[in-house]
Amino acid sequence: MRLEMNSKDFEELERAFRRLPGEIRTKAMRRAMTRVAQTARSRIVARLGPHTQMPRDLVAALTTAHFNAGGNTSKVVAESGWIPLQRLGAVQNASGVYAKLRGSYRHAFIAAMKSGHVGAFRRVPGTQMSSATGKREQIRELFAANPAHAITNNPDVYLDVLAGVIEDYFFPRVVHEIERLLPR
Repeated sequence: MRLEMNSKDFEELERAFRRLPGEIRTKAMRRAMTRVAQTARSRIVARLGPHTQMPRDLVAALTTAHFNAGGNTSKVVAESGWIPLQRLGAVQNASGVYAKLRGSYRHAFIAAMKSGHVGAFRRVPGTQMSSATGKREQIRELFAANPAHAITNNPDVYLDVLAGVIEDYFFPRVVHEIERLLPR
């Protein structure tokens, strides 16, 4: 199947869209924009998972999509801080700590704090704790990637994902929603 459209086709479609009742136009655009926002969220999560080497379900839990009907805008938000390595299921082994999808961290260890926090840590070579205990090195918690930083640091990759969603899904979705709303 081959589909060809030129500017005249788009002009005719625009005129037909303007002739629709306002309520149908509003409903069709709201439904289409909501669906496109959810599709964009799915595509971004699918790209973020492998890019940050993190489980897709964890990235999906941090990512939301909203459509603002008043401003006719859609927003996909990946909101996260640094994900503790322990949250990815880090386990202690003889040489250090291993986390799925992230690999091994030599000389790291898993410890529990008095507060109940459990995390993967490692000593920082060349530093010294500030306490009077002497020559112990400072320790720092180990973290996995930050999905929000991946988007900020590589905007071209994720803008291409969004552009692809808009090109492939927006127009067909608007037409689909109009067909559903029009009386037969």
